[in-house]
Amino acid sequence: MAGGAIIAVATLKGGSGKSTLASCLAAHWRLAGGQPALIDADPQRSLVRLARREQALAGVPVIENSRGTVVATAREEAFRHSPVIVDTAGFRTAATLAAMTVADLVIVPVKPSPLDVDVMLDTADALFSGQEGRRLKFRCVLTQTTRDSVIARHIRSELAGAGFPLFESELVNRIAYGEAALFGATPSMTEPRGAAAREIAALAQEVEQALSEARVPHES
Repeated sequence: MAGGAIIAVATLKGGSGKSTLASCLAAHWRLAGGQPALIDADPQRSLVRLARREQALAGVPVIENSRGTVVATAREEAFRHSPVIVDTAGFRTAATLAAMTVADLVIVPVKPSPLDVDVMLDTADALFSGQEGRRLKFRCVLTQTTRDSVIARHIRSELAGAGFPLFESELVNRIAYGEAALFGATPSMTEPRGAAAREIAALAQEVEQALSEARVPHES
């Protein structure tokens, strides 16, 4: 993992598994010997609450900051941790836009449903354009899917047709995520050899590759 990488997890519609995605990637890299950190920039404070439970996300530090100062916080944490993953609000906020601007990579979780994709296609320009002239590096990932279902294939086709780059890996809808969250954990912690942990690992590998292609120097 490249030093000082910043990832923003952003959604255009709530309920897409944003906080689950952020926590699962962070815990995976922590268990692999990395030094990730999470910034909870979502007023719902899902990651802060998870970190207070018994297994505390494997010790991944969680910093709460849903204000406009999230950029300064992300850059400061990037001196000590990599990657720094910013979990943003599920709607347009100043903190969300700021986090996306500073991120080396923006990951957009999308549920495979027509409504979720329609909302995303209708509002994407509000988030992905006008960022001080910078073209954001982003990838979509399907979450809460039934692998290889008709709707998942259709949504993949729609996103590709609209020009949205999409990770091949998916987070399949599994009870393992909810059960692990009861203890402040992720499937990589509770069932390291399970299907969910393997899916998280595959996605993490794709994210690492995307970061290596997307990294640009941060502004001072």
